[in-house]
Amino acid sequence: MKDNNTNIESLKAEIASLKEQLYESNSIVDAIKEGDVDALVVNANGTPQLYSLETADYTFRLLIEKFGQGALSISRNGLILYCNDYFSKLIGIPAEKIIGNYLYQYFNSMDNFVPIIEALKYGITTHEIVFKTQTYRKTFPAYIAVTDLEPAVQGIGIVITDLTEKKKHEDALIQHQKELEEKIHELNRINANLEEFIHVISHDLKEPLRKIVMYNGRIDASYLSEADAKSMNVMKSAALRLNSLVDDLVSYSSHTAQEERSEINLVDVIREVTDDLEIIISDKKAEIKIGKLPTIKASRVQMRQLFSNLISNAIKYSKKDSFPLIEISQIDTFEPEIQNQNHQFIKIQIKDNGIGMEQNHLLKIFTIFQRLHAKNEYSGNGIGLAICKKIMENHSGNITVVSKPNEGTTFNLYFPIV
Repeated sequence: MKDNNTNIESLKAEIASLKEQLYESNSIVDAIKEGDVDALVVNANGTPQLYSLETADYTFRLLIEKFGQGALSISRNGLILYCNDYFSKLIGIPAEKIIGNYLYQYFNSMDNFVPIIEALKYGITTHEIVFKTQTYRKTFPAYIAVTDLEPAVQGIGIVITDLTEKKKHEDALIQHQKELEEKIHELNRINANLEEFIHVISHDLKEPLRKIVMYNGRIDASYLSEADAKSMNVMKSAALRLNSLVDDLVSYSSHTAQEERSEINLVDVIREVTDDLEIIISDKKAEIKIGKLPTIKASRVQMRQLFSNLISNAIKYSKKDSFPLIEISQIDTFEPEIQNQNHQFIKIQIKDNGIGMEQNHLLKIFTIFQRLHAKNEYSGNGIGLAICKKIMENHSGNITVVSKPNEGTTFNLYFPIV
């Protein structure tokens, strides 16, 4: 029982000692808060060590000095009480010569200072100001953030960010945009002149061609020798082919323009095309199979031209010993020919069972006037697929081709998902 009383007394004494230490600590903290303590003496292993409270804000002061922005404290009338080295370098004046001057002395326009201070009343704390350097000839734009330090401290804190590089980039961007707009304007002017030129040439060429064909038809072949009659037929055939070429050139040039886009059901477009090609489809006994196709936003005129060229091409280059079969459908799952193409594009496939092409010919077929066969084998001017490529480019899409001789050809159309 005696031992228990001893332990209780010992614990009470320890509690009293801890209370005394806690009271002493709280008193020190309160004194620090009130600003009544400048330093602390701490006994470490019996050795007293002095700690100045100045060291408590060392990290903060170091941060301000190493700041990649200008930092100042000023009085309400603009007197500079403190500035860091970064602001000193911006202005080009040593810090000790800046302190004691007025901030507005370094503004390019001193009238800006009063509105900045007045704006604090309304919670407006950020501004763009032009500063002048020591030479007073060079200026730099800056973004300043203003903070009212009252009531804790009588003064105003300011952080200054140099905008010189940002402004350079902005000016360069504006200049590049201006140059781009000028080039676009020039390109539009050239395109307009080119389109006008093509139509003028078309008219000037077609008129004499029309006369050649017309007067050629009026000649009575019965009065001509067999050789002369043959020559007249060659001349008429050449004139008709040139007339067709002029029409194709005008058609090709017309697809440089961006026409109004609307929601287009491709099934409807292809049915219109097959109606237009009814005679050639019937003559060749061609079969057109239309699978699932999407509705896309496109030019209806250009879509008709696109599928008309591809379908008529497939019929034209069919095998002599079999009927043309053309299958048109949307492919939902496909390996992308271009990175991420399967996520951003709709793929339409036009597949035929025609004569096909050699691998080394595939890159040539979209080139204007490029022909892979002799004129006496297959008709045409080698411009249809060039028009298809241009139409797909107009729609920010892509056209590719896969083919094997005697096995057929597959054209792949990639339309962007809008």
